[in-house]
Amino acid sequence: MVRPKGSTMHLPMFGTAGLMAGGERVPLRVKSLAILYYLALEGPTPRATLAELLWEHASARQNLRVELHELRQALRRLGVVAFERREDPLSLPPHIVLDTSHRPGEMLEGLEGASASFREWLLSLRGRALQADERPVPELHSQAVELARRLAPPYLLIVRGSPLAGFKSFALRLAGEMNLPFIEGVGGTATAVRFLPLPQTEEQIRHVLKDRRSVWVLPTAPFGEDHSTLLELRAHWPPDRASFVKLKPISWPDAAAGPLHELTFERAAQVYLCSGGDSVHLEHLVERARTWPGEGELPLPQQVRAAYQRESRFLSYPARLALERLSVHPGTLDEGLLDALEAHAHMDELERRGWLVYEDEWFFASEPARRVLYQALQPGRRSEYHRNAARYFAKKGAEIARLFHEGRAHHETTALPGAPPDLPPWAQAVWGRSCEPGVGPRPHGEEVPHADELWYEPPEVVGEGWGLHERGYYFVRNGPPYRGNALVFPGHDEAVTVRVRGRGYVDNVLGVGMTGSSVPLVLEAGSEPLALFAQVPRPLEIGGPAHLMPLSRFDVWLEVPAQTPLRFSSHGERVVVEFEVQVFKALPPLRNGPRVAHARA
Repeated sequence: MVRPKGSTMHLPMFGTAGLMAGGERVPLRVKSLAILYYLALEGPTPRATLAELLWEHASARQNLRVELHELRQALRRLGVVAFERREDPLSLPPHIVLDTSHRPGEMLEGLEGASASFREWLLSLRGRALQADERPVPELHSQAVELARRLAPPYLLIVRGSPLAGFKSFALRLAGEMNLPFIEGVGGTATAVRFLPLPQTEEQIRHVLKDRRSVWVLPTAPFGEDHSTLLELRAHWPPDRASFVKLKPISWPDAAAGPLHELTFERAAQVYLCSGGDSVHLEHLVERARTWPGEGELPLPQQVRAAYQRESRFLSYPARLALERLSVHPGTLDEGLLDALEAHAHMDELERRGWLVYEDEWFFASEPARRVLYQALQPGRRSEYHRNAARYFAKKGAEIARLFHEGRAHHETTALPGAPPDLPPWAQAVWGRSCEPGVGPRPHGEEVPHADELWYEPPEVVGEGWGLHERGYYFVRNGPPYRGNALVFPGHDEAVTVRVRGRGYVDNVLGVGMTGSSVPLVLEAGSEPLALFAQVPRPLEIGGPAHLMPLSRFDVWLEVPAQTPLRFSSHGERVVVEFEVQVFKALPPLRNGPRVAHARA
């Protein structure tokens, strides 16, 4: 190939990496391409830095000299003189430019194998691009509505959230609610809501300190300590004109009516739990869910992996490995497990950096972060860590946890045979049905009778996770802490018939949870259990007054005595439930006779 004199060669940033000259791809080795792309994106770089990045051993400098010789020869055939022997730092030749136009595919595809360190740099680059290219969904951030009522320029909002929480779309909604223009960056002098994405430079911070016209929205590191530039800004900005805001996840009703509305309920709930309600994470999973034909766990989008792995690079290497080991356990982390997974020495750093939280027991501060770290593990490491956990739980006598980790160590996706003998009756019935959450046909039974509906008092809410959804209620829990919760409807002056209909999705370990007591939804009249809702295909008698009902779809009629409150609670590990409650004048006994009966869903 002969390059036309004076023409420019391009490095496409998106899609398959390569050097393009005259519309054709120049044959280059992977490490040569990695050198060109690194110089294009990071600027002039010392030889020692490139050698360490691409080879990571004692002969790195010699290997770099050999690679530069090959690259120099390839470019010389195209009429480009570059990378002279004494040049240090190295710079990208002027006739080679980075082409940043968007194309299908990942950023710098095909360069992941250049070296382990180069791959880490590439993941970090993709993570930064993910935040910069965030697709705004401003209507989702209802938290901005309340803030807009009490803010006036000048004002500084320091916003913390997950790497994929959607800082830009939050700022967009805030601008809309305040009826101000939205500006990204420090350009211009107009009064506006101004968004300054990470990383913020010292020059940008100086500009913010001089401004007294705008509302500034500055995201801060989701894990770890604030950068010195941000600390300087907070030290000099008037404290009465500044607030620290923790960006909340998108609520289940907003997500279900928005990005998730085209998915089935089960898939939507799965996506919501995996993303934790973080808007950017959710959007990427929705794209996967639309095209993924399989069942079970959705594949991990590369952009999501990059965003979280970029954050974990701020940990020391031993602490990062400890965090990866801990990610295999989807629950609380007791002291023995910390020892078994060799994490004790790093707990201070992991807590200080915001990855782990301690409340009587240790657990991950973010369940989506744990999931991403776990899915990103190499299969061999994953199996090894599960085996270590299984050995610990075998010594402890925690049978469910042992079976779970042994199954995952051998890549099994179904429950091992033989339920532990001390499981409660509902868990005995559920055991082994957890691999495809939400399975089971719709229940069939009596037709809905005609009845006069009564008004009832609003329920008392106990604990976290409950909210309003259309005409009814919802409950969401996504991992620890497993605090008590309840939705309590006051009793009526007379006996009533209550109808409860809804649907749910649960992701309990082996269907019953690590302790065997994680029933997804419990319905009680007073202190008497009437119905348990779990992963069973049809209603089941389990002894005692309570019936076991399918969680996936349910429609039950209950006879409730006078002055008896109705109480809902959940012990699910990861669960989404939504339902309506209707109260009627007491109806005649149901045709089939049981105290709890199911109707056509």
